[in-house]
Amino acid sequence: MSITMVYSQQDTLIYKYRRMSVDYQQQIKIAEADFAGAESMVDAAKSDRLPKFDFYGNYSYLGKPMQLAPDADGNPGVQLSNIYTLDVEVTQAILTGGYLKNTRNAAISQAEIMRGYVNLNEQEVMLNSDALYWNSVAKKELNSLLIQYRDAIGEFLKVIQDRVDEEVVGMNQLYQARVRYNDAEYEVIKTEKEFMISIMKLNRMIGLPVKTSPFVADSLLVVDWVTVDPNLADKALQQRPEMSMLSNEISMNEFNEKITASQYNPQFGIGVGGNWGAPSPGLKTDPDFNYNIRAKLAIPIFYWGKKREEVFATRQATEVSRLEMEQTKDMITLEVESSYYYLKETQNQLDFAISSLDNATKNVDVMLDRYYEGLSSVLEVLDAQLYWQKTYLNYIQAKQQLNNAYSGYQRAMGELSISQ
Repeated sequence: MSITMVYSQQDTLIYKYRRMSVDYQQQIKIAEADFAGAESMVDAAKSDRLPKFDFYGNYSYLGKPMQLAPDADGNPGVQLSNIYTLDVEVTQAILTGGYLKNTRNAAISQAEIMRGYVNLNEQEVMLNSDALYWNSVAKKELNSLLIQYRDAIGEFLKVIQDRVDEEVVGMNQLYQARVRYNDAEYEVIKTEKEFMISIMKLNRMIGLPVKTSPFVADSLLVVDWVTVDPNLADKALQQRPEMSMLSNEISMNEFNEKITASQYNPQFGIGVGGNWGAPSPGLKTDPDFNYNIRAKLAIPIFYWGKKREEVFATRQATEVSRLEMEQTKDMITLEVESSYYYLKETQNQLDFAISSLDNATKNVDVMLDRYYEGLSSVLEVLDAQLYWQKTYLNYIQAKQQLNNAYSGYQRAMGELSISQ
């Protein structure tokens, strides 16, 4: 019985399955679609600065004709039953009270929020992918352990069988070993089933058919992590997507305040247009062309305090965003500190499991030697093997917890990545 420990910064397969998960998961695609839509709104806001070109027409039939006034010679005016026109117009906003500029800036902030939302979802998906991968590798390593444990009992059974055949020991010792062997065989079958179920869950996460057999490592690596940065929380606050999202949300709400206020600022625009139809210039019944040039200036004067109330209402949304940012800072700081503490304590747990496993391995060798010398019983050997199996199981679980703890720490720092 032996143990092989492999230290590494990270299992390289984890990056492959992170990428597959990010490429497949629907929640990422939803976030990316929202981001694409927000970017389109930025382009739409830019177009508001450009001249607008409109073409329209109308037609009316009067049941009682319109009687035009007599002309200068006293001739009766003609009657109009059909009124129609085709119009084309180009307009350009000159002064909007800040509406166009702030609408564009608000759209940019919204797009940045959606970008952060994509990043946030990617971090969550990668964390879940890591947990499923580590679980599959742990189940595979556990199955190998139980096969090794079963085979060790099988080898001991042969020794007992030889001694029974030589009538050195009784059948009771053989039966005791067989009970342990059968129990070990049962656990092998059980863990094989659990391993296949874990693979199916991993396949669902990375977008493969559930019955596919993706390659996973034979055993968990011992993560070789080193963290010496004393300002972990400050670094996390700079890297976490939630902080970027809330910062842009504050900016967006501030721009919305200005957009609301802009409706009550002076507005100025110009336009050039032309139309063809009847009645034509001079109130003639024959259709003809006409043109127009216009300028419009609007200066809001008094709205009974409506501007003040609407701006105050939008300002409260900004205040809420600022309070949410302070709350998020506290939560991120707690998450970083707790994840780092958990990582350190899990490392201590693994170190203890390694030490215990080393002692259990030596104990099995000693008990076997004592049995051959007639100084130990069958049950003492079987118990030593069982204790070795349990300490090895603790070692596997400690490695799994350490890998999960390291992924959780990276998630808390905002450092999970699909590439090394």
